[in-house]
Order: sequence, then C-alpha cells, then structure tokens
Amino acid sequence: MKIKSKKQEEDSKENKLKYFKPKILLIDLPKELDDKLISAGFNVSSGTFGSPYKVEVSDKYQPVIPNPNLPNFSEQEIIVLDLTLPHILDYPAGKKSTSKGEEDWWAKCSLGFIDPRPYVMSRARGSFDRILNNGGTFVIFAQPHLYQNICLAKMQFDRLEINKYIEASTWAFLSVLSNNFITKEDHGFEIFLQDQKLKEFYFIKEALKNAQFTATFEFDYGYAKNFISILKNKYGGDIGGIYFNGKTKGMIVILPQITNKCEVVVSLVNEFLPTVSPHLFPDFKMFKWIENDEYELNSVINFKNEKMKIEKRARDELQEIDKKILREREKSGFLHEIITGSGDDLVVSVKKCLEFIGFKKVINVDEKINEQEKSSSKQEDLQIMEKSPALLLEIKGLSGLPRESDTMQVYKYISRRMKEWDRTDVRGISIINHQRNIPPLERNNSKVFTKQQIDDANSNDITLITTWNLFLLVRGMIKWNWQPEVIQDLFYRKGVLSKIPTIYLPVGRIIKYWKKINVIEVKIDKNKIQKGQRIGYFTAKGYFEEYALSIQVENKNVEEATAGEIVGIKTKYSNDIIVKNTLVCIVMNENG
Repeated sequence: MKIKSKKQEEDSKENKLKYFKPKILLIDLPKELDDKLISAGFNVSSGTFGSPYKVEVSDKYQPVIPNPNLPNFSEQEIIVLDLTLPHILDYPAGKKSTSKGEEDWWAKCSLGFIDPRPYVMSRARGSFDRILNNGGTFVIFAQPHLYQNICLAKMQFDRLEINKYIEASTWAFLSVLSNNFITKEDHGFEIFLQDQKLKEFYFIKEALKNAQFTATFEFDYGYAKNFISILKNKYGGDIGGIYFNGKTKGMIVILPQITNKCEVVVSLVNEFLPTVSPHLFPDFKMFKWIENDEYELNSVINFKNEKMKIEKRARDELQEIDKKILREREKSGFLHEIITGSGDDLVVSVKKCLEFIGFKKVINVDEKINEQEKSSSKQEDLQIMEKSPALLLEIKGLSGLPRESDTMQVYKYISRRMKEWDRTDVRGISIINHQRNIPPLERNNSKVFTKQQIDDANSNDITLITTWNLFLLVRGMIKWNWQPEVIQDLFYRKGVLSKIPTIYLPVGRIIKYWKKINVIEVKIDKNKIQKGQRIGYFTAKGYFEEYALSIQVENKNVEEATAGEIVGIKTKYSNDIIVKNTLVCIVMNENG
C-alpha cells in the first residue's frame, strides 16, 4: 500500500481546486469531510483547537499547555467547527509557551484533565471577529459550554501568584458567543424544522433523522433580534438556527450534533451558502448550465454569436496593432537602448540615434579599424565628420554618476587627431548614460556633472551630453515635427548640452496653475508672447506645445504681453504635466 507524501497531497489538492474562494477552514472535523470538499473543488484547510490532556485530580493549578493547529486562520472566509470534546490525551502534546515567572493561564486540576481549547480560542477571537464582521460565515456543531477554573497567574519563589480569575469556555472563539450567548445542557432526538423560517435550509431535513442535540441555547435580548430559529426541540427550545451579524453580511449557523456531518457541510457549501451568502462565492457559478446552448433562448444565442464575432474582430485588430508596435520598436528601439545600454551596444545605439536626427557621416571607429584589419590603441568611439569642426565622441554607460576621467577622456583624442589629420578644427563630446540601472525619471538628472567637470568642458571646448536629455530631444522632434537641425546645432556648442532646441525662445516660467479654469500664470522675464503664437513647455517628462489662443493681463484680454508682465494663458494640459516653474518658450520657425 502506497502512502502519499505531504507534497503529493498538496499537489493533488491544487489539481482539484476549482474555486479559490471561499477559503474554508475545518476545525476538529473528520478528514473525510476535508477529502469530500477538496474533491468538489473547494479551497479547504483543516486544523484543530487542540486536545485536552489528563492530570491528577486535585485542587492544585497547572499551566495550560496549548497544542493547536490553525493554518492561515486569519484569512479564511468560512470556518466550520465541532465543539465536541476531543479524545483526552495521557500527556500534553505541546510545551508551556512562557516561563513560569511570566503571567499566563493556569487551570485547576479538579476535572482530572485540562482543556486548552478556550486558551487557543481566546487568542484567535480577534481574527475570528474580523472575519465575521467582514462577511464571513461560521458553522458550529454545538455542545454545552464547558467551563474550567482558570486564572491568570505566575510562579514567584515557588508559589503561585494569582492575578485574576478568567471566565473561559469552549464558545470563546467569537465575542458575540462568548459574551451574549447562553447554552443549557439538554439531550434528545426529537428535532423539529420550523416550516415558516428560512426555506433554503430545507436541505437539512433528511439529516435530522439520525441527529441528536446536547444543548439548547439563547441569545441575550439585544442580540436575539438578529437570530432566526430554524430547529427546535419538542419543548420549543432552540437547538439550531442562524445569527445574522447586524448590518454586515457575516453569519453564524448553529447546528445540533448531526451524525453525518460530512453530508450536511457539503450541502451547506454546495447549496445553502452560495444562495444566502453569494459574496463568499465569486468563483461559484450556480445554474450556469442553463446558459448552455441546449437550454438557451434562440434570441440570446444570436446575441452570443454576434458578441463572438465582435470579439474576434477586436482580437484581430489588436493583433495588428501589436504587430505595428513591434515594428515601431524595432525601427526606433535605439531610443530605449541609449537610456539602458552600455559598452559597444550603447555605442551602436547612439550612432543610430545620431543618424536618425540627420547626421550623415557618423563613423564607428572600432568598426573602421576592424575593417582595415589594423591594430590600434584605444580610440574615441564615434566621429561626426559632417562639417567643421569634426566631432569626436566618447560614450559611456555608468551605474553611477560620471567621474572626471569619464567626462574628460575624449580630450586626449583631440590632439592626437589634430596631429594625424593636420587640422585644428576638432572638438570632443562626452555622452553619458548615467545611473543606467534605474528609470530615468528617478535618476539625479539635475546634477549629473559637477561644477569642475562643467568648467573643464568649457575650457577645453568639450560638450557634455546625457543620453536622457538626448532621448527627450529626439522624442520632442518626432512628436512635434521639428527639423533635425534644431538638435544637430546643439552638438556644436561647448559645455553641457542645452535642453532647449534652437527653435525654442525662452520667455518666462509658470508661477501658478488655476485648476478650475485650466489657466497658467506666466511671468515674462524676456521677449514677449503674442496671442495666437505657438508656445512650448520644457518639463522633466519632455516637451509639450500648444497655441496661445487666449491671453490676459490683469484679467483683460490682450494681443501681447511683454517682459515684466504676468500673463494668463488658457491651456489644454493638466497641472500634473505643466507644473510651477515650468519653462515657457515661443516656438520659432514652426514646422508642421
């Protein structure tokens, strides 16, 4: 006979799972029920509040030693439990959870055994209350309250110091049952289903033939209004029913000691609870078979077919769009590569980028050396031989910010090329993909280069460029149809590459955004803005343009605003795109 390992059992359970929700926890119930619910596709765990253990009968106190197993109990939606006293062990199954000098539960040995379940229940009560208050369901096979003489105490100098006595029972797992619920021991077999109560509860009728009750119960006055009695004994005492937890969807189903608990719980989960508490069963499709074509209305079938055709057309169109996206990424993938790459890959991507913005004579120096089969010491990465001066480019992808050796490395190649080419019009460019392992908007983009690095670049006619700024400029060119020259010309200026394309004429900055009317206030520092002109904004996320169709100064419509004035401009952009201090420019030589 082969015995399944724990892993095999878990894998088998996973394969049978049809309904991830509700999560169901069975406490102190037979394994047969666990197997039946798993076979039906439910997400089931099983556990125990623990087992009582024998002690010598005396008036002495001994520590309560818990031995529970409640897997993931705080996240369950349905909890089914049997309050029948489990088999009493000869010895405690666990160990005391605290030292004798710490306050903990101690139980009197007068019963000849100690039941640790109330201890465990009291510690689970907060989580169980939360489950009930959030729409969860508890199903309880009832037994009378079992009280023990419990105290909170600690050992001090070999003497038990009692702090207080604790009233703890086997109904302590929910506050409403611990504080507002009374049981009385009573035994019998005559159980009567209340005809005019909850009709969905009739599934239990057959199971009552072999059932017995061991207790009657009642709720305190303030809670009785939320209780529906479903089962009574021959004297009218309540032995089964449903407590609805106020305005929440939570529910407590209390049942007598039914012989075939498995059948009853399976029926509860399959039939009763999905009807009464559908919020717990998002994956459970009751009567979905009625939507099958063999039962469906002809008109509905026609609508279904029409829906399927629309869905197919949509899928086909989406596939075509996906292909276009793929082609576009393949064509312009270099833009992503210049802000992620390093080494030779970055050099190749920058070369493609330069050619995209209109440079026609871009030379990859390493490739040229390899083609000529020459051996050579380290050279610059790229050359732009478009016009005077010739540009030498050194390109680096860095995980941090550039050092001086990174920004000035290109300088040593300038004199070498001047001598080799017998010309003096040679300039250097350092292109840096800084902090390349994090998203560009999270990088330190305002202080990439130190003051010393910038001063050295200006002194030696070197241009410093970050690939992020190059990326933004190229995206702006594509989006707003700029001519390539507006970016190309920036490469011939020393110092840090200007983020402002040559067609942008700065006029001022935004000092306020009026959300309700979508108006920006711009302080004009220089030049002027005329009504109808195209204006551009430079932001951390790129470039945005629009026409200044309406401008006001001091709440009066004007044709133009000049330096020193504060102008209000109606905008189509939200204040998460153009924010305070955003640079505002006039777009000169408009194209497209």
